[in-house]
Amino acid sequence: MKKILIGLAWPYVNGDLHIGHLAGYLFPADIFARFHRFLGNDVLMVSGSDCYGTPITIEADRRGLHPKDIIDEYHAKNVSLFKELGISFDLYTKTTTETHKNITQEIFLALLNKGYVIKKTTPQYYSPAEKKFLPDRYVEGICPHCDYEGTRSDQCENCGRVLEQGELINPKSKENGKKVELRDTEHYFIDWQKFEPFLKSYLEKRKGRWREWVWNEAFGWLKEGLKPRAITRDLDWGIELPLKDISEDKRIRHIEEKRIYVWFEAVIGYLSASIEWSHNQTKKGKKVSWEDFWCNERAEHSYFMGKDNLAFHALFWPGELYGYDEHIHLPDNLFINQFLTLEGQKFSKSRNIIIDSKYITETYGNDPVRFYLTSISPEKRDANFSWAEFVNKHNDVLIGNLGNFINRTLTLARDATFQEKLVEKKIQNHVEKKLEEAKEAMLHGEGKKYLETLLALSDEGNKYLSKHEPWKQKDSATHIFHKTMTNCAMILLGVQTLLKPLLPETCQKMEKMTGITLSLWPQKGELKRALQKINIEESRPLFRKIEKEVIEFERGKLLVQ
Repeated sequence: MKKILIGLAWPYVNGDLHIGHLAGYLFPADIFARFHRFLGNDVLMVSGSDCYGTPITIEADRRGLHPKDIIDEYHAKNVSLFKELGISFDLYTKTTTETHKNITQEIFLALLNKGYVIKKTTPQYYSPAEKKFLPDRYVEGICPHCDYEGTRSDQCENCGRVLEQGELINPKSKENGKKVELRDTEHYFIDWQKFEPFLKSYLEKRKGRWREWVWNEAFGWLKEGLKPRAITRDLDWGIELPLKDISEDKRIRHIEEKRIYVWFEAVIGYLSASIEWSHNQTKKGKKVSWEDFWCNERAEHSYFMGKDNLAFHALFWPGELYGYDEHIHLPDNLFINQFLTLEGQKFSKSRNIIIDSKYITETYGNDPVRFYLTSISPEKRDANFSWAEFVNKHNDVLIGNLGNFINRTLTLARDATFQEKLVEKKIQNHVEKKLEEAKEAMLHGEGKKYLETLLALSDEGNKYLSKHEPWKQKDSATHIFHKTMTNCAMILLGVQTLLKPLLPETCQKMEKMTGITLSLWPQKGELKRALQKINIEESRPLFRKIEKEVIEFERGKLLVQ
């Protein structure tokens, strides 16, 4: 049994989550967590609401509220949504907890005292009209690398490049559209050049393990050379610096007005959430320790996020951890997805190019949405959500392939007797081979390939049924009928096995219909032995057809071009 830590990107709590969040990290991480629990591993899956980013203050300003009001509203919504979606968090918390604040300040002090954090006077965008320094997201302009308009001053969300102050073309205040200027201010910076030898070694050890495009992009940034990056900002909403623990010679000017920058502290949430989780956990009467996951060479850490978070998790987070404690466990797997578009266009709340996660899952079901988003998962390249494809794949593949095989087999198998000796060796070997292929795919975070393996197995089950026509054997060749249905049932249990982490609600329905519940991933020969325990009392279709009219109805809600 391995200790598996799974960390999900921390969403800003400034609005409702759309399907890009489901496809980018929520469903992939949940499938991965359920899979590892099914293998018998000890899983800790954590995340939480990112509460200190300027998206929250922007939303609060827009609505005339305090940031805490925005956090309370959307954090509660997220917690409720995740429960409805069946996202199997061990802890979903917030960055406003005392635990997170304490761990963030502890890591900051460690880096400061070890010389990784330096003082530096730097230009920062200042609004003469508002008479204050502006946070990054309050400044917008044109990206100097890809010419994308509406780029914020710290990172371009179009090309993903991290920007330094002053690089943005034609910078303006997001609040009033007026020009901003650069003025000097003093901040704390991480001196990333000191981490370059460590990060080079770290990345080289992960070549071939990470997705190729992820590794290439991370190494490309490192090859260009890392520059010092500010970890404080002139803000009033954020985690305070630990003033009493900072000596006079290490203090920056106006230190009381500074706050820790969100990019530095949000990733610390993976560690602080693990520590928070351990506070109330016991096992066999003993307190569970977070160190079992973080100070354990045999542990495995996997992170799920969209590609706009790549630099922060591939370089900055490992660097922070290493600088804090050279013996702490570093990220092993970065399962980073590229972006999802909607009907060929970028998601935009203001332009109504969006699908709310709660709406689509309540309307069409959790598992049908999990199925489609997994089938188009943007693991290697950007993917596109199309209502026409969603409906067609639901009807033709989810129902026509998977649902059809399950329903036909269960309906016919009510009158069958299952015996181990009737299982064809080639059928058993093929089912077990498919399970191994799917297992290998999921160990590498390849949910799309895992699903394709499942569909290949159910498709072969349909072909086996069509070839042997058991409905004709039922009355005229009883022995052959029992043999055919025994082999179909063998394939069926293979399908049920693969469904468990992927489509959990569907799997639960199947378990009730077959009478078979597998608590752990089956070993070789186990499915064959389970055949005699099958008890089919009823069978009913697992999915309902979606009418074609839905396509135009749903597309009509979008302002698509």
